[in-house]
Amino acid sequence: PYLLASIMAGAVASLVLVPMESTRIRMVTDSSFEGIGLLRGLAKLVDEAGLVQTLTVGLGAMLAKQVPYTFGKQVSFDVVAKFLYGILNSTSQSTTSLAETISKSVSPECIKWTVSVLAAMIASVMACLLSQPGDVILTETYKGGESDDATKKRRLAEISSTIYARNSNEGIVLALSGFFTGLQARFVHVGMIITSQLVIYDLVKQLLGLPATGSH
Repeated sequence: PYLLASIMAGAVASLVLVPMESTRIRMVTDSSFEGIGLLRGLAKLVDEAGLVQTLTVGLGAMLAKQVPYTFGKQVSFDVVAKFLYGILNSTSQSTTSLAETISKSVSPECIKWTVSVLAAMIASVMACLLSQPGDVILTETYKGGESDDATKKRRLAEISSTIYARNSNEGIVLALSGFFTGLQARFVHVGMIITSQLVIYDLVKQLLGLPATGSH
């Protein structure tokens, strides 16, 4: 259920993000879009390309990024948090759980906070790893701007082949490494964003009276 829900959420997010991304690219690459704002730029893009094309150009690339990003973030956060709580609640031969032992010197709130941060950090790494190839594909899709007819007609498989071919002469490992270009920078940038999001998400859940993620 977690996986299915996150895939659907990622797909819906992709549908919303595609026209926004197309508009953003035109605003920075096309002088006719300069300074007109997002809403006016979106309306102008629809007038030029039509609603269907505005909603679908780059959709495959956006799905390749957003779906793995969403389930990598949400599912791994729940799974890792549950795993950590499972370790804490496991009993030793003396029938005393690790959580009970730790709670003698550390407050339960601190334990929940620690689990939340650790799970969020691991989830951010998973999300970056899973979505980086899609992010590279998305960048390649919009390279040159949406006004480029050749860019519009390129399919996901063609774009992927282009990225792979850049280092194909150096072997399959280096060819595949092209899909992870910029991963270190993304670990820092996106990793910090995801970690903050998930920790705040878990904190708000607890403030609303819901159990901490993975604790039930």
